[in-house]
Amino acid sequence: MFLKSLDIFGFKSFADKTHIVFSSGVTALLGPNGCGKSNVVDAMKWVLAENKSKNLRADKMEDVIFAGTATRPPLNVAEVALTIMNENNLLPLEDSEVEIKRRLYRSGESQYFINGRQVGPSEIRKLFMDTGVGKAAYSVMEQGKIDQILSSKPEDRRYLFEEAAGISRSKAECAEAQREIEKTYQNLTQIEISLAEIKRSYDSLKIQADKTTKYRKVKEELFNIQLDIQLLRLKGFIETKARNEGTIKEVEEKRDAVRKEIEEINNSLTENTDLVNSLQEQVYVCQNELTEIQSMKNGKLELQKQQKTRLAEIKDKIAQLEAKQATIQTRIDDLNEEVGEAQSGLHEKTKYLEDIKKNIESFQQNINAASSQITENDLASDEKRKQIEDLDNARAQLQKDLTAITEDIVTMLDAKLKDAGYSEGAMNTAKAQLEETLGKLRVFVEGRKNIFADAAKTGSRPNENLTQQAADAFAEAHNMVGLLEKALNSYIDASPAFISEFLAPEGIITKKREIDAKIENNLKLIVEYNQIIKDLNASNVTLAMKIDDYKDTLSKHKQNEVAVGEQLKSAQEKITFLQRNIRSEEINLKANEDEIYTENKRFEDTQDQIEEIQEELAEIERRGAETVDRQNNLYKQIDECNNKVSGKQNDLQKKQELQKKFQSQYEQLSISMGSLDTEIRNVKQNFLDQYSRDLMEYEEHMYEITTPVAKLKEDLSTAKQNLDSLGHNINLMAPEEFTEVKDRYERQEANYKDTKRTLEDLERVSQEIKAKSSDMFLDTYNKIKKNFHNMFRRLFNGGHAELRLEDPENILTTGIDILAQPPGKKLENIALLSGGEKTMTAIALLFATYQVRPSPFCLLDEIDAALDDKNVSSFVTALRSFANISQYIVITHNKKTVMGAGSMLGVTMEDAVSKIIALRMDDDIEKIKSEVIKEEDNFVEEDVEPEQGVVLPQRPGPRNKDQNHQETTNTPADDQKEQVTE
Repeated sequence: MFLKSLDIFGFKSFADKTHIVFSSGVTALLGPNGCGKSNVVDAMKWVLAENKSKNLRADKMEDVIFAGTATRPPLNVAEVALTIMNENNLLPLEDSEVEIKRRLYRSGESQYFINGRQVGPSEIRKLFMDTGVGKAAYSVMEQGKIDQILSSKPEDRRYLFEEAAGISRSKAECAEAQREIEKTYQNLTQIEISLAEIKRSYDSLKIQADKTTKYRKVKEELFNIQLDIQLLRLKGFIETKARNEGTIKEVEEKRDAVRKEIEEINNSLTENTDLVNSLQEQVYVCQNELTEIQSMKNGKLELQKQQKTRLAEIKDKIAQLEAKQATIQTRIDDLNEEVGEAQSGLHEKTKYLEDIKKNIESFQQNINAASSQITENDLASDEKRKQIEDLDNARAQLQKDLTAITEDIVTMLDAKLKDAGYSEGAMNTAKAQLEETLGKLRVFVEGRKNIFADAAKTGSRPNENLTQQAADAFAEAHNMVGLLEKALNSYIDASPAFISEFLAPEGIITKKREIDAKIENNLKLIVEYNQIIKDLNASNVTLAMKIDDYKDTLSKHKQNEVAVGEQLKSAQEKITFLQRNIRSEEINLKANEDEIYTENKRFEDTQDQIEEIQEELAEIERRGAETVDRQNNLYKQIDECNNKVSGKQNDLQKKQELQKKFQSQYEQLSISMGSLDTEIRNVKQNFLDQYSRDLMEYEEHMYEITTPVAKLKEDLSTAKQNLDSLGHNINLMAPEEFTEVKDRYERQEANYKDTKRTLEDLERVSQEIKAKSSDMFLDTYNKIKKNFHNMFRRLFNGGHAELRLEDPENILTTGIDILAQPPGKKLENIALLSGGEKTMTAIALLFATYQVRPSPFCLLDEIDAALDDKNVSSFVTALRSFANISQYIVITHNKKTVMGAGSMLGVTMEDAVSKIIALRMDDDIEKIKSEVIKEEDNFVEEDVEPEQGVVLPQRPGPRNKDQNHQETTNTPADDQKEQVTE
């Protein structure tokens, strides 16, 4: 038995808690129209996760809740619980008893339970897949569903055959695999798009990185050449300064000597000596001032030139920094976007990992529970073996007692027979005499009865003759009774009197029977215990297999957990890496902003310095003009004084000319020295400004340069040309960006290969499921085809019925046509049959399906309504033949159908509320049924040729491995090969 009980509360007309217990075999559900019989069927469908209200004869799902009556308020909840016996593990659960419960509140909230554990409706549907049970299976047959089987499209009839073939679960798995394929294909497409985008960046940045590398190399070469040129230039200035220092010292000595001679001449002159000397001293002061002013002017001009050059360099540097800032900001935006995508993926993987951990915990609990159950089963088996051993010992003692009492019976029987003088011949004679006397009395009484009956029929009044005959008859009867009494006493005397003693409750025969009963009971217990041990061992084998399956699944889950953990770790590392890059780029951005700010400040300071220099130059020019005017006045005054002097004037003039010459040389050398100092400072400062390095760091290298300046300038020109050939649009961060993009590209390429392999594996699995499902479907279809033909002939007492595939080349989607030929008619489509013929054809198809894969239980809701008495008898006969295979609950109004049931359930209605009354057929009714329903099985089955021209999908070939050990599937051409069955 599969169905144990059904509990209904608040569902449709069942307002009170109703408990229905189902019996094995066929159960008839009776009741007047409108009492709620079909609500039992609706409750069964509803608890099996039926979610279409129209299939429950309701407008909306809340309508199944008891709506109330004139005297009873409505309820706010409906609940149905179906208890199923699962000793044969038909359901994939370890429990021997499974309770499926569904609860619906008027608020719309719905709950599902399996053994008290809340689940979803899909889990209940999956639980009953490939069992023949479920809202879409053939376990519930209604009059409307019979019509649907016959009148629906051929492709809509497939569900019967798919459920019978046991491929509903495979079909669901194939659909799931197909969804995974589509999802994986979408992922693959997205990866391809992402890979193409990264590839474009990869190619672009590779070119930029190569260009930047060349740029850096040329810049380094240019720096080295510039360094050598500046060092040689600095070296030339330093050497020139050293030479000029010697020359200026020599000129200074000559000038001082001439000055001394002039002083001697002037000393020899008495007139105007003091004035001339004073004027001459003033001339010296003016000369020194002019020298100093010229030196200051040259320095300021050089400094102005230097500041302007620096201003242009700062401006170029600011432009480069602003371009760099834009590049860094773009990289930060890209990295932030990539972090967002990575965090989204991380969240999904984290949730997936939590699900895996829950599954691991669940499977571990299942393994522990199964192991505990095996231990309990082993203990129970040992206990039963011990009990069997005790029973064996007890039976051995009983056998000894039986042997002893049997010998006592034989001994006592022999002795009693001898004491009683028992003779079998005398007993037989007495028995024959008793039977003869009884026969004579029976004939005499029968004859006299007829005589008096005839007299009574004539209606005449009794006469003396008739009265005398009656008196003689009673006298004769009295004599015969005396003879009968004598014969009975003779029979009793001939029978042994001790038999009663033997058969008395305390007699020896009774004791023997008690021992026999104990031995029989002992043997029954042993058989029962052995069966229990066998069942426990079988249960242990099943549990051990389940444990192995659980362990395999657990191992896969743990491997998956490690893999997902690695993916999480990789994703977290990627996010950390990206966030570190973002922080680094933000630091670079901040540093770049600070540098831009500093350069802008330097730009403004340099502009201020240039303006100050220009103001200082104007002041120097003014001072120089004033000093020249004052010197010219002094020379004029000296000339006036000298004109007054005679004698040595010519000598003095010559000496003075010579002094002017040396003074001019001294001034020029002093200016040159000032210019050299300025040049040296400018060389160092320009190098520092341009390269942010101190030129004197390379002082030692200055004296190691052997390349001529001309060659260096030629190399500098070539390097500048090479630099110009690279262009001005140089991404200085390209090598670093290329390294990052290269890493992303390689990871994405690996992800693409993994996803592609996953897609190939899913397609392979889908092909394998389709191939396996096709084989199972075709095998089941051919069996049902044969069974349908013979069941049709059995129910119609002849005729012919046939199933045909609409499209044999597409076995997984083809529709199924039904052709029927009742006796005396031609083969025609079922649409042309009468109502009764349609019903019998559908019943034939239903029972043909049961012959292949019987449903554990089946609800038949008034499917016999359109049948006449003859067809009902055929239907009931077929139904009873399946009663030992499946459990049937039949809703009917037909008496013959009721007589075919082993138990009955009556449905009544009081105050618009349905109630259940259970009845059990007694032995007398069973005898009547056996007379009313005569089952004759002289039917001869016919063979039916299997379907021809069916094309089965090609199974995927064996996996191949290439040199890189990457799995590949067959070529598309191989996949398109098909097998034609003949």
